[in-house]
Amino acid sequence: MNVLSAWCSTLVCAGLLLAGCVKPVQRGAETQRFRDYLQQQAQQLGIEPGSPLTMQQCEQIALVSSLDLRVRNLALWLQDEQIRLALSNGLPKGKLTFIDNARSNKALTPGPNGPVEMQERHQDNLAISVLQPALDWGLTWYSYRIAVDRKRQEQLLIVRAEQLLRRDVRAAYTQHAGAIRQARLSQTAYQAAEQVLRVARSLEKAQLTVKADTSLVEAALAEAGLQLSLANQGVEQSRLVLSQLMSLPPGTPFAIYEGLPVLPPVPTGEQVRGFEDHALAVRPELAVQDLERHAAASAIYREASAFFPRLDGIGSFNWTASDLVVNKTWFAGGFQVTHSLLDGGATIFRFNLARRATDVEKARTLLVSLGILYDVDLRALRVRTAHETVVAAQSLEVARREGLRRILTLYNEGLEDEAGAATALANLTIQATTLDHAQTEYLVAWHELEAAALPELSVAASQPASTQPTTTQPNPMDWMKVVYP
Repeated sequence: MNVLSAWCSTLVCAGLLLAGCVKPVQRGAETQRFRDYLQQQAQQLGIEPGSPLTMQQCEQIALVSSLDLRVRNLALWLQDEQIRLALSNGLPKGKLTFIDNARSNKALTPGPNGPVEMQERHQDNLAISVLQPALDWGLTWYSYRIAVDRKRQEQLLIVRAEQLLRRDVRAAYTQHAGAIRQARLSQTAYQAAEQVLRVARSLEKAQLTVKADTSLVEAALAEAGLQLSLANQGVEQSRLVLSQLMSLPPGTPFAIYEGLPVLPPVPTGEQVRGFEDHALAVRPELAVQDLERHAAASAIYREASAFFPRLDGIGSFNWTASDLVVNKTWFAGGFQVTHSLLDGGATIFRFNLARRATDVEKARTLLVSLGILYDVDLRALRVRTAHETVVAAQSLEVARREGLRRILTLYNEGLEDEAGAATALANLTIQATTLDHAQTEYLVAWHELEAAALPELSVAASQPASTQPTTTQPNPMDWMKVVYP
């Protein structure tokens, strides 16, 4: 047994040594690991810059590459261990005990002929015991059910995270496409302003106009340059947002279809009510809350099991090195009943907490339902508001177009100067950009409504993005051909 004692001591020492061998995380090494991950990610995706990505392709890239979803799925494995941990309460439990004990004096007891040694001064004892729970009044079962509910909650939260990621990708895709279109309009307007300025300077040189007229055209060109710079910045910002949502390495080149798809119609009141009912039936948040209520109900029974005594079967194998014992090895078996008779009322308090938790979760379900209902209604209101903005922008765009036409007529008759034509042209381009921005925001509002209502058929995202805009947008260069054929 001295060998066994030495072996146990060696294991304890080895455990202490291993506990001190954990190295701290090196920030430099982690930075390099992150760089390697980005490079590997870029190679695996294999995005071709010359082949535009559809909205659905961007969604798939985001779902596959999302680090957030990867972390959530890895954390889901922890719930499997929680389930196994809950089941372990009902499985056999074994324990090995080895005792190496030495007294400072002999263990003597009075005898008829003088003191008698009861046990040796140095003792070695070994015991292997097994405990099998037989009756725990549902403690293991309800702990298992709670762990299963927790895992299902995490799965539903991952589903919701995927839905929100799809929503964000669709919105970012739409905004990036709109930024590209608006930058193209600004570029065309800038080129048109440059052409107007060249003509104005030629007329000024021929003394057909004055310097003040040329200055006004120069101001219009400066304004067009400012709008072009802002539009280009918007393209870069929207590209970065979309790239981040797809978890692409910074600077990864990619292209998308920038054409404006057919705008979906405004949802009617009946459709919004249908969206409300559908959201209350399928939103993962409510399913998570339902599981929380089920777990709270299971917790009541789990805490109630503490009011009853536990029944366990026990068995053991024992060995002693004492020479005073004839049977040095023996088996023992039976059962044990354990119950807490006095714990300061903690059992009652835990039971009452579990009961009241069910009332809290029941009320929380109504709160979550109300939040989802208003989420759908507010998204629907934003869609209607965005549609009203689109209608107003379209009306103003028509008015600007008609105003430019009249100014060009006056210009051809010699009743309007270059400055007036340049100003009208700039106003029309700005209004065309405003209209495109309003239409883009309308599509974004539809994507948010879809993520809130989760309709079976996605209205906005089901429309394919074409390579050419489907709405009428003015081209300032066309007007230049009218002015200067």
